[in-house]
Amino acid sequence: MSSPEPTQSASLFLCITFFPSERLATAVLRLVSSFCGAVLDDANVSSRFYMAAHELAENITKYSTGPRVSLELALEEDERSHIMKIRARNEASPERLREVEKRLLDLKTASDPLKHYDDLITETAMVEGVSGLGLARVRAEGGLDVDYKIEGNELTIIAHAPLERWRMNGQPKG
Repeated sequence: MSSPEPTQSASLFLCITFFPSERLATAVLRLVSSFCGAVLDDANVSSRFYMAAHELAENITKYSTGPRVSLELALEEDERSHIMKIRARNEASPERLREVEKRLLDLKTASDPLKHYDDLITETAMVEGVSGLGLARVRAEGGLDVDYKIEGNELTIIAHAPLERWRMNGQPKG
């Protein structure tokens, strides 16, 4: 798995690489929750990013074929805006990558994320084992955009949204 690095525009950066287990994912999510609470100035925004991190952590631990997964949070800025990004990385089988790429492309290009989410709920209601709803929830309920990249057998999913305000050293910014 490639090594994560903060971009030049990252004001804050947190990266956690861990063995893909549900128990470790739970511990990582406690850290993510604390990070979001300390950095984000709005409890609603913080909960949306936490929900996205939860869905991404669940996916990377459940579907990883490699020995490591990673979850990164970055607050990136330029002269006009601040964007919070959550990146999830894992290795997956070629079959799984083909399946997730189709789902992610459909999600990314859906003109109405809420309708897309509702349609997925209907489609998967009677399917046992795999719902595929987590990433659609991130976009529909969380209001975050979702991008992805596949390089070899590594999948990176990025959930992101602009921020109006955030905290630096306990002081509101933005």
